[in-house]
Amino acid sequence: MPLTRSLDESTVVITGASSGIGAATAYALARRGAAVVLAARSEPALRQVARRCRELGGRALVVPTDVTELESVRRLADQAAAEFGRIDAWVNNAAVSAVGLFDEIPVAEFRRVLEVNLLGAVHGIKAALPYLGAAGGGVLVNNASVLAEVAMPYQSAYNATKHGIRGLADTVRQELRVTGRGHISVCTVLPATIDTPFFRHTGNHSGRELVPPPPIYPPEVVAETIVRLLRRPRREAYAGARPG
Repeated sequence: MPLTRSLDESTVVITGASSGIGAATAYALARRGAAVVLAARSEPALRQVARRCRELGGRALVVPTDVTELESVRRLADQAAAEFGRIDAWVNNAAVSAVGLFDEIPVAEFRRVLEVNLLGAVHGIKAALPYLGAAGGGVLVNNASVLAEVAMPYQSAYNATKHGIRGLADTVRQELRVTGRGHISVCTVLPATIDTPFFRHTGNHSGRELVPPPPIYPPEVVAETIVRLLRRPRREAYAGARPG
């Protein structure tokens, strides 16, 4: 089911909100009057995003968060509900990557990608579900990638996490339905290549400059897709070109 109230009365938590898709989503929601709870590790960057959200007409709360730590994510949920009274939607968006041949990526970096991307989504879902249930329903959006459907060389860790997020979302959706909690919608967004700082921050073991594969779309394309999912939830939605 969609949000139980309009966007201008809703509270939405966004992880990975300091730049890129997360920031664009916060701005799209702020323009519609929503309260956005901004989570990432960089507090200064989050405060800049929050300032812009308020300029756009929204309300904003900054909560520095490490998504790899369950207690940190639970504190995020607790602070969001304490500030705005409830949580209506949650967007799991935080992500990192490491580029290179599988056998050349250090295990520590591979583990970091798994912890941020996949375990971070696990922590987000665990923290969000009680509050979405208490609100009478809501929407949970997991940001995967078209690489959840196909695979790309030199992206083994990222590919694995995005396939995992898609499978995790499908499983949780089924479990909510069979346990009588179908009023909580679980959606997966699958963006194509998006123009964000993501590629500049990626661990690079390829020996070459990283160039995002075209076509490249602005983060606002994903942000508007997420807004549509909040209003009209569906199992999956592509943002940008769908793999052919």
